[in-house]
Amino acid sequence: MLPRKGWRDFAGRSAFRLQSERQYTGLGPRRLTQLPRHILTNIPEGQDVVDIVFTMERLSVQHCTERSVPSDPNNDESFIELKKVLSRLMSFQPRRSQGNDAPTNDEEQDKFALSFFNLGGVEIMVRFLMAGTVFPRVALSRAEKKALVTESRRALRIKSLILEILIKLNTVCVGEKPLPEELTCDDTMNYLFTLLGSRLTFVNACQLIEDILQHRREVLDLHQITNLRALIGCLDDSQLANFCRILAVAISDLDIYENKSSLFAQNKQKRSKGFVNLRDINQELLLGIPDLLPRLVQIAINKEYTPRYMGMPSELDCWMEWIDNQMADEVYEPQMPDDFEEFVGGVSEPGSEGHPMVAQQALTITEELVQRVEVVYVLGLFLLGKHRKKVQRRLADLKLASGLSDLFDQFIWKCQVGRSQTRHRLRGHNPSCECSPEVALKIQFLRLVHSFCDHSDYKHLLLSKSELNEVKKINMHAGGLALPSLDNINKQLMCKGARGLLTKIVEVMKKEPTTSTFRFWLARAVESYLRGDTSYCDQIFLMRRDLLRHVAGNIVENEIPHKEILQSSFDLLGELIKFNIVAFKAFDEILATDQKFEKFVNMVNRNLVDSNMFIRSLVLSLEHFRSEGSEKSLLYDSSPCSGAGGSGSGDHSPLRKESKLVGYIGDFTRQLEYLFKLINNISVQTLTQENVSCLNTTLVFLMFANKRKQLPRYLQALRDERDDALGTVNGSSSILQNFRELLLFWQDHYLHKDKDCSALEKSSKISFAYWKTTVSMLVSDDKKSDTAVCYYIDPLPSDRTN
Repeated sequence: MLPRKGWRDFAGRSAFRLQSERQYTGLGPRRLTQLPRHILTNIPEGQDVVDIVFTMERLSVQHCTERSVPSDPNNDESFIELKKVLSRLMSFQPRRSQGNDAPTNDEEQDKFALSFFNLGGVEIMVRFLMAGTVFPRVALSRAEKKALVTESRRALRIKSLILEILIKLNTVCVGEKPLPEELTCDDTMNYLFTLLGSRLTFVNACQLIEDILQHRREVLDLHQITNLRALIGCLDDSQLANFCRILAVAISDLDIYENKSSLFAQNKQKRSKGFVNLRDINQELLLGIPDLLPRLVQIAINKEYTPRYMGMPSELDCWMEWIDNQMADEVYEPQMPDDFEEFVGGVSEPGSEGHPMVAQQALTITEELVQRVEVVYVLGLFLLGKHRKKVQRRLADLKLASGLSDLFDQFIWKCQVGRSQTRHRLRGHNPSCECSPEVALKIQFLRLVHSFCDHSDYKHLLLSKSELNEVKKINMHAGGLALPSLDNINKQLMCKGARGLLTKIVEVMKKEPTTSTFRFWLARAVESYLRGDTSYCDQIFLMRRDLLRHVAGNIVENEIPHKEILQSSFDLLGELIKFNIVAFKAFDEILATDQKFEKFVNMVNRNLVDSNMFIRSLVLSLEHFRSEGSEKSLLYDSSPCSGAGGSGSGDHSPLRKESKLVGYIGDFTRQLEYLFKLINNISVQTLTQENVSCLNTTLVFLMFANKRKQLPRYLQALRDERDDALGTVNGSSSILQNFRELLLFWQDHYLHKDKDCSALEKSSKISFAYWKTTVSMLVSDDKKSDTAVCYYIDPLPSDRTN
């Protein structure tokens, strides 16, 4: 960088002389403000923008060098000029109505932002922001060395405005150009984290850091942040909750991969040289801070929940009532000057163009809601890493389950609104719309429940004490599916009252409309409770609450438009009936008529990827019943004149009738049809976290075939299966070639040292060693082995010997 004297001299020289000296010395102007003003008269961005750029440059230098501070903040030139820039980046006008082509304030704001960005505005703002931060620590007093932030309130107010200007510029310009290097370098990032230690700059610094991290390709290594532990320790609860926006980016699983969906690409990146899983490293650092999780849990389950008004039918009505009350008060409040004493960046804003910056109550209360969402989201992310078991135990000890149960009582669901009650809805939204500020919180809440229960030893904490006693009584009759650990549950950590959180979720799910966006997450939460070691007592507990009839009936009786809701319904159904003879019989009663059974089967076949976990559950259950010798108990008496469970009349003698589900899935031709379709639905290039389960379902079919010494029969049948429309399968030369490539991927994906495969073993009751053995047998290169896929693949013409 040129010395100050040097670049000031540039500005007074002619353009010709500058160019000549640059050719001889290699030195020249690097910024707009180093050019002579007379050559900037007609630039496209406009003279007003040029003037602002020069003013900001002058003030940044002045801010660093001035010794006297204005006694009256209202006469502070830096604050006044920065407010002008900020007002050019803010919109105070309503959105343009349709059919009006006049330019809006938004368009003028975007135009100014791009012009300011193009003329080096971001670089100037960063220099302004960093002014005064390069003093050596030996120049600081002892008290200043201990403090995270050593700058004056006046400097912090100015820097808060600079932060907000940078946020606005990034919002408009980030799609046009990459973030400037000055904004993303280590020095700037460390200083931004330092500004989190001040109440005046916290909100804006947090927002800007989040924006920068979201647009960086690399995940931030939290070890690079100086004194992170001390920073987190000095944050109050509100600030810590806001800080979770940064933590969410730093510990999110998807942020470490360049490709966010393809498992093949992610595996390739994980095996590449130099790949480091910063997500797990960051999680380990944060979990090492003793009071972090306890504080996050207390913020998440805090019972102070606003706004709530008695008699309001929905949360949106509560919000509309609160907004009306706030507007009624603010209209009659006197005009106030800039509030310097209570100034908080990001909360103190002008109410309209040219008005003073005062705390906006609306920003305060919405900030509280967003903070709870962020905390709940981060707790869920901690449960997704390799430290999941450890986090589940710590959250259980912190009474998360009972706290979430109390928080659930604060939610108002659509099903709880009486038909005679009128509900507010946003303008332009249809009557069934569920939009409200609390939608995100409900979804993240259910995601947290899902992650806490997933293959967890503490899932029964979602029950109340009386419900646990009921589960224990059922468990006494569970036989080989009995759970051994129910007596070890700490009752002090369980939900309070008659109903636990699990029952509350089930009751809401049964009443929510078929099209409700929450049905997916409600079903996922209950399904995760059932995952892992199949629990007969938990299945019966939920069946007594009519969940099986509700989920199956919903699929049969309603057209479910959303793919995600249908998938979650099938997944839950599979967990409810797996290995459970009582559930199979109850299912047959639900699908008593041929019409209902055919409709259900058609739904399964039309949505094979979504229903494959249910199909896998049927196959696993069938083989389990055969191995236990209990398959015959699924044959039951039925009169030809009565439906399942009904009573016949007349002189007809009863018939022995097979379970419809068992008869359906036990047919070899149908199993082969499912195998063929599942393999054709996926390829190595198209595998994602959502459809990789299809590959495991095909393996379940073939593992049991191998146990019965019928694997060659299945492979030969797949080879003989011909369908001209599917002659080329997702880029592969044949269905078996595609299948072999998928199996090679399976080995690479599941046999990696960092992969936890216990879930496959627990959910299937098949040892993982047998999974590995079967796959190794299938991918063998021995072309003489009839259990190897390559045995059935026709060689390409170039591979044939003459």
